[in-house]
Amino acid sequence: MRQHPALALLAAAAACLGIATGAAPSSARLVAAEPLAAVTTITASSSGTASVVLYDDATVSAAYAHNPDVTLSGKGRLVGFDLVSATYSAGGSNDDLTAERLPAFAGSATYVSGSYGAPAKCSGYPNDTVPVQQQCSGCSYYPSPTVPVEASCDYATPKTYTLHEGYYQLRVLTDGAPLRITIKLHGLGKTHAKVHLQAPFRSLETPMTQRESIGSSTITYGGSASFANATDILTIVSAKVHANATLVAATGCWRSDTSAPPPYAYSPACPGGHVQGYAYRINAPAGGVGAQEVAVFAGSLTPTNPPNGVGGSIADSDGPAYVGGLAVWVDGPQLPFFTPFTSY
Repeated sequence: MRQHPALALLAAAAACLGIATGAAPSSARLVAAEPLAAVTTITASSSGTASVVLYDDATVSAAYAHNPDVTLSGKGRLVGFDLVSATYSAGGSNDDLTAERLPAFAGSATYVSGSYGAPAKCSGYPNDTVPVQQQCSGCSYYPSPTVPVEASCDYATPKTYTLHEGYYQLRVLTDGAPLRITIKLHGLGKTHAKVHLQAPFRSLETPMTQRESIGSSTITYGGSASFANATDILTIVSAKVHANATLVAATGCWRSDTSAPPPYAYSPACPGGHVQGYAYRINAPAGGVGAQEVAVFAGSLTPTNPPNGVGGSIADSDGPAYVGGLAVWVDGPQLPFFTPFTSY
């Protein structure tokens, strides 16, 4: 199970504004992997990957914010890393450690998340032979398990993440400037290690600016880029919204225009483009968002055609105000910094 507090609507007021076993590795792979240590320093001048190895189990603080064991230093808007077990398997118990530092318009905070414990035990309903739906341990269903319109799952929050002995894949995102990452891994004998990336991957960060407004309740934003083979696009946007507004909503949209985009290209309808995800809240206080305070909307888009534009819209029945936005175009690894938007 992965702990990563959702940033689909991460609200922060002025103060700050969510190992599977495998075959034994070959000796050639052992030589290629760089060892991690109690204090591991990773330096990168551009985005890239490396194979690394833990020769013993290690723990890292699970503090989401102000984590004492993970530091990211250097210039850049959105930067971070993901350290995942090389024997990763979907649905298995996988070791993973992720950290990202948000852009200045989103508060510049560094957030750390990871995987811990055994995955939730799920069974098919009415049975595993004919699994109309899944029901998982630790979850309650509304209005009933038979008709699970909504699910609420409660898992204990860990104090540390455990990274088990074995091989890992390291993926680092930079923003055109050198980045230095320091990770304190408790329980290792070797005291210090320096890791350098072994293979690059392409990434590009572009601003998303405010575009048309729809009345006084909806603003649109977007940006474009010439970036071939984009396999993933991360987006992060800040806007001032009202806690007690009747409606607060956000949409995401990507485009493959062959000419100038049409008016209201990034409106909720996304004319001629592809809507990929939305979020909304009706008649309920938006957590820590105060009267006209800053909220952060973030997610990832997976284009099915070559994209050249990305953006979206934010609605607030009492009137939103745009603060800033960023798109991160990636060719290669899927970085799990933000929860993926659902395709529609």
